[in-house]
Amino acid sequence: MDGIPLIPTLEAIPAPWPVFEVLGVLLFMLHILFINVVLGGSLLAFFSKAPRENGAASAIYKKIPSTLAIGVTLGVAPLLFLQVLYGHLIYSSSVLMALYWLLVIPLLIIAYYGTYIHARSAVNWLGRTAIGLAALIFLYITFIYSNNMTLMLQPEKWSAYFTNRSGTILNLSDPALWPRYLHFVIASVAVAGLFSSLVWQIRARKGVPGSGEEVRNGLRIFAIATSVQVAVGIWFLIALPRDFMLAFMGGNLLYTLILIVGIILAIGALVLAFLGKFWPTFWHLIALTLVMVLNRLALRDLYIGRFFKVSELTLKPQYDLLILFVIILLIGLAAVWYMVRTMISAGEGRESE
Repeated sequence: MDGIPLIPTLEAIPAPWPVFEVLGVLLFMLHILFINVVLGGSLLAFFSKAPRENGAASAIYKKIPSTLAIGVTLGVAPLLFLQVLYGHLIYSSSVLMALYWLLVIPLLIIAYYGTYIHARSAVNWLGRTAIGLAALIFLYITFIYSNNMTLMLQPEKWSAYFTNRSGTILNLSDPALWPRYLHFVIASVAVAGLFSSLVWQIRARKGVPGSGEEVRNGLRIFAIATSVQVAVGIWFLIALPRDFMLAFMGGNLLYTLILIVGIILAIGALVLAFLGKFWPTFWHLIALTLVMVLNRLALRDLYIGRFFKVSELTLKPQYDLLILFVIILLIGLAAVWYMVRTMISAGEGRESE
């Protein structure tokens, strides 16, 4: 079965589709940066010997609970935009893996408490156990999201429901699933390393001893993880269906240009990080994250272009509600920005409050 008959009927949308696509890209980029800090920071904190003394973990571990809250908040809107444009796909794949998908919320709550426990007792066995459990849960959630976001693009696999109605279907047969998953996990370590450099950069302005060396240590973590990520990215590319891979290698000019820009930015970030240049590396990361999100969107377009175009969605305008939403969104983003600045510059004694 090719899966096309299994795709549900399309729903009308309240505004032109580019509005939701652009907002989704920008907000997903913000969401993914914070979630990278949470996952990568949890891994660094777990493997750190003495997170209270110095190093990347000491710059992150008290900030993980707040970063998680901000990251989850920023993830709501892009998930809603995804459901507006691709709801008939994401709802279907979510049903196929319903057991794993529904476990995300209770497990996330447990992980959230784990990060708070660790923030208050990082050096003892309870804190180490709590952050280890949280890191495992974050790895699980990342894996489940990778499965869902790929399964929604491959309706030809949905027929597995007729032989397995238990909600335990995963997209494990996809050769690109594992490199896609690892690409995100390794990126999280890189971003967490750079985030630690950001915190130590702020501490350096306050005259904290040893800050300069810790900024360089964070940059070193970023550079090493990014080097590994480049190798995994190549694996990811060659694991894609051949026609999709070729689209990024000259078959589609726009997609090829996006990939080339991403490669150039990654190399630039690597060189700058090894040279110890924090702010140029930071801005390279922001640009690189945007390009990677666009690459993700391009890959999604290649997959669903076989059976669906967002331009086919029926438009039933509700611009008054859209304007109200945008106003509330801007107010919310301003509040988040204030919280981020407060969180990053907060004194050590207040970070876990």
